[in-house]
Amino acid sequence: MPLIEIRGLRKTFGKGPGAVEALRGIDLSVEEGEIFGVVGLSGAGKSTLIRCINRLERPDSGSVLIGGKDVMGFSGRELKLARRSMGMIFQSFNLLSSRTVASNVAFPLEAAGAPRSSIPGRVAELLELVGLSDKAQSFPAQLSGGQKQRVGIARALANRPKILLCDEATSALDPQTTTSILELVSDVQKRLGLTVVLITHEMKVITEICDRVAVMEAGEIVEAGATAEVFSRPRHPVTKGFVEVILRRGSRFLESGYVPRGKLLRVSMTGERVQTPLAGELVRLFGLSPVILQAHVDHIKDTPFGTLVMDLQGPQEKAGEAVEWILAQGNMVEPLN
Repeated sequence: MPLIEIRGLRKTFGKGPGAVEALRGIDLSVEEGEIFGVVGLSGAGKSTLIRCINRLERPDSGSVLIGGKDVMGFSGRELKLARRSMGMIFQSFNLLSSRTVASNVAFPLEAAGAPRSSIPGRVAELLELVGLSDKAQSFPAQLSGGQKQRVGIARALANRPKILLCDEATSALDPQTTTSILELVSDVQKRLGLTVVLITHEMKVITEICDRVAVMEAGEIVEAGATAEVFSRPRHPVTKGFVEVILRRGSRFLESGYVPRGKLLRVSMTGERVQTPLAGELVRLFGLSPVILQAHVDHIKDTPFGTLVMDLQGPQEKAGEAVEWILAQGNMVEPLN
């Protein structure tokens, strides 16, 4: 049974002509111990979805089951305990400016009624985990953005949650700091056996650490599955838009006036197929003359993802056979002319 199971979740803000349907019957499951990403453009409904998981937002209908129990039916003490099992980190950090780093991390422990004598040791343990032991007595205003988010992560872990919810946790950070925070989230997830739900509008965040992903658009999930599978074979226009940063390599040749003499193709390959000497095989098997215009290898999580832009020159009937052969190898082919 999935640790998190969402069924038929709906949420509308406002009434009448100005009403906004933020969630339109969301069905989603998250397995225990995985990092699950939800990606979408602004207004897709991502933040509403994640806030419904811990009941910071109450949906109009549907259910959110955590370990088989529907949190929609919780109130009072039950809801407090459920929220305590779900740590959350935010885009804007949400630190208390008048408290030190140590005091910020201690706050959820104090709120939960933890024994006062146990708090300093737990805080020290958490600050060591996120690499901020030397900043315990600093105030948020004295920290960089990355350091603030590390404090946010330590605070979210204070009550030993099973689930970590990340609401655009890297959107306010520069690329280098984003990488360090993603590495920290991944490391913490492995060390503590956490289940992570991460929402973002950034392709890099999903491809760096997420095991599975759901793509949202206008309150609906339009694609979902293993990250490498979804982004190496995008079906929905929104998903294709997110992977353009990888897949559109080579279009510059058309823009610069390059005139292809044959079929201009972009071939996308994943996993072991990235190591295939594709151009050599096209020469050997079909007698074609592929001109390589662009080659690039990236990674989606731990899976290699390669793109190759080529001008496939030679008899066109042979070029057609070659395209069918490339597809039969499990690759994706996109004509560019």
